[in-house]
Amino acid sequence: MKRVLLIEDLPQVAQHLQSMLAREQEVEVAGVQSQADQAIAQVSTEKPDVVLIDALLQGKVTGFDIAKRIRSASPGTRVVIVTVPQRPVDPRPDEGIDAVFVLPGGANELAVALGVGGKAATRVRGKMIAVYSPKGGSGKTMLSVNLACVLRRRGHAVALMDGVMQFGSVRHVLQVPPNTRSIVDLPTGQAMRTSLSEILWEGPSGVAVLLGPPRPEEAELMQPPDIATAMQLLAENHDYVIVDCPSRLADDTLAILDAANLILLVVTYMAASVNNARAAIDTFEALGYKGAKPILLVVNQADTAAGMSKGGLEHALNLPVVAEIPTDWKTVSESLNKQQPFVLAQQNTPIAKAMDAFANGLVTQQRK
Repeated sequence: MKRVLLIEDLPQVAQHLQSMLAREQEVEVAGVQSQADQAIAQVSTEKPDVVLIDALLQGKVTGFDIAKRIRSASPGTRVVIVTVPQRPVDPRPDEGIDAVFVLPGGANELAVALGVGGKAATRVRGKMIAVYSPKGGSGKTMLSVNLACVLRRRGHAVALMDGVMQFGSVRHVLQVPPNTRSIVDLPTGQAMRTSLSEILWEGPSGVAVLLGPPRPEEAELMQPPDIATAMQLLAENHDYVIVDCPSRLADDTLAILDAANLILLVVTYMAASVNNARAAIDTFEALGYKGAKPILLVVNQADTAAGMSKGGLEHALNLPVVAEIPTDWKTVSESLNKQQPFVLAQQNTPIAKAMDAFANGLVTQQRK
């Protein structure tokens, strides 16, 4: 068991790293410090096995200064610098940097940086796409379901996963039999590989659907690492894995976003939606997602511009818009109530054609 001290002054990053450390069986978190002096004092007295230091600490004392001081105070402590792709750092043991962990790296990368037993790499075949919105009612479930159906109709092997462990909507917008099994029926860890095919439900056009828990209290049975593992196992046998994410940025959502190859951020041309998206993007930057994986904007109800424009939105959020989906309350309402994706049941409507163009642009972007 290795005792790890975390030095981080951004609360959201500290929480994220703590949750990652908590998943490591060979790791015990010795504490979290945000101030250099307190961190050095703890290292001097407790001599932790590993110290994780954010290279981008705010204030006069940098993470590199702290690394040098820790090396002097506790030569036997392994020092790991945490950074993001935009700020590359090389290991320099002579300057107190034994290893580097680049956010948003996964469990394997973290284990290697900490010097604990790494995990076998998953043989990922397909693209894992997280459909996320910080604001409820944005239409992300509708977009996830119809995007999966369009991609499947184009001949791709597609899996649709309900990543919302409590009050997920996927089972309610498709004609799912009441007793269909869900992610809670899978064993934990890599053992779920042997049972996954038995749990998947064959949805419209042959989309493989992994449902979320049927009862809200069962959400507690699912741990973030197992949610990410389910995504990766689905990607072994599918070209695309579409994941409908929760709106809150809790550990389960971060596990999905960490594992994803691409994040689709759903917004509308409304000030509240744009402001929430801006806050989410700030968190993505702190976690190192920007620059490490594509983050694309999808504008829902795009014909309700409310004085905004595509170019203005791209400028405000500094991200590209990959699709604009028009408003069609009648088509969408009928689709949801009849539990039939509108891209299959009403292919000639403007909204269905917009989804088809969206899928085409997404495939083209992935090829690039």
